[in-house]
Amino acid sequence: MLDTGLFTIPLLSLLAVFGFAVITDVNMIAFDVKSVPQMARDMGFDAENVRDTIMYKIYAIANTAETSRGVTYSTISDMRLQSLRNLSETLGIESSVLAAQGFLGLIPYRLKGKIMQEGDTLHLVITGFSSNNDSFILDLKNDTPILHSAQIIKGQAGLMRGANDTRILIANTNIEIRALLQRAAEAIVDRIDPYLLARYYFVLESPTATFTKTIPQLMRCIEVLPKHQQVWPLLLWGRTYQINGEYTKAIKIYKQISQLDPKFPFSPLRWGETLAKEKKYTEAIVMYQKAIDNSRFYPNYPIARSTAYSLWADALISLGKITQAEKILIEGVNTFYFGNERSNANALIHNALGRFLMEYKKNYVDAEYHLRQAVYMSDDPKYYSSLQEVIEKMIPEYKKRNETVLEPLTTEIMTNAEDNNSENLPITSILPRENP
Repeated sequence: MLDTGLFTIPLLSLLAVFGFAVITDVNMIAFDVKSVPQMARDMGFDAENVRDTIMYKIYAIANTAETSRGVTYSTISDMRLQSLRNLSETLGIESSVLAAQGFLGLIPYRLKGKIMQEGDTLHLVITGFSSNNDSFILDLKNDTPILHSAQIIKGQAGLMRGANDTRILIANTNIEIRALLQRAAEAIVDRIDPYLLARYYFVLESPTATFTKTIPQLMRCIEVLPKHQQVWPLLLWGRTYQINGEYTKAIKIYKQISQLDPKFPFSPLRWGETLAKEKKYTEAIVMYQKAIDNSRFYPNYPIARSTAYSLWADALISLGKITQAEKILIEGVNTFYFGNERSNANALIHNALGRFLMEYKKNYVDAEYHLRQAVYMSDDPKYYSSLQEVIEKMIPEYKKRNETVLEPLTTEIMTNAEDNNSENLPITSILPRENP
């Protein structure tokens, strides 16, 4: 049906909005789900829900991965900003905007998907096209059998197995569908940027140090990525050894990276960190200094420099050189300038200096300033926790009120957040934050 509300907008204004949306509201991925079987629709998984759920899961993968490589069209990035999307939806021109973007080659990846049911099996088929004229097909299926649509609609499962068993079967089918959508998101990320998926697995598996998914994905990265991009999966591979205490193997990997790219700042950075784990602090400092020197050749990786300064200070503290550690942290803070692309690097070094002043100098006033700067520059919860800690030392009453008022409030907020079905939110954009 034609939206008569469009006629209330001057034609030239509408054209201006349309043109601006085409240029600024660029999606990295355009995803259109064509069909979903009746059984899935009966459980709330219509085409729009499937599309939005997969897009949200793609966003969650990229957001968890937090890669430092910067924004390129080979990665799922710059997708969090929605710009004129809501406006274009309101005006009813969203599909036209996407069509125009596709015609102009502004959308790097266009995906079409459909879910088909064959007996107890669901197939999710995704056809992908890139702006470079590459194409691919992903065919995924559920791991365990699912219910037939007739069993849910007519209650046949209830007649045969009982109402309670029916609810269990339906719940299991719901889980299978959600798992299938998660696998679809991972498969899409793997096809577009396999390293981003490896980084995602690494973050998930680091607490247990198992890396059962990370290592195979890193091997895949080394197989498919160009030689100059292999420094990133190798770096992550070295960190898996480092986390497991296999320091000799980790250093061997970092040496290999240095041979591939002698100026890459992250290899000496992690090399130094590994030496510090072995309590070789003097040798570690040499590596941190090299990482800082190399960071001049990679201005897009300021996080490497700020991390090196922070770890350098930690090594000096371990050597009992507290005064020198303070000088290094101040030097690190002074090397950074304000700017969105450097906010995370700034936050890291300000937090390091703030915590140092709080713990070793008992200078709570200056510590609060730097910890507050870290909070302003980054939304990392650990920075806010550091700020709370120094405020508690400065204002004893704050700690009492924090325990009696803020903690229940935090619990309530988290409970409300869990009640929201965030997986159904439409996500069209992702911007991974910096993290080595």
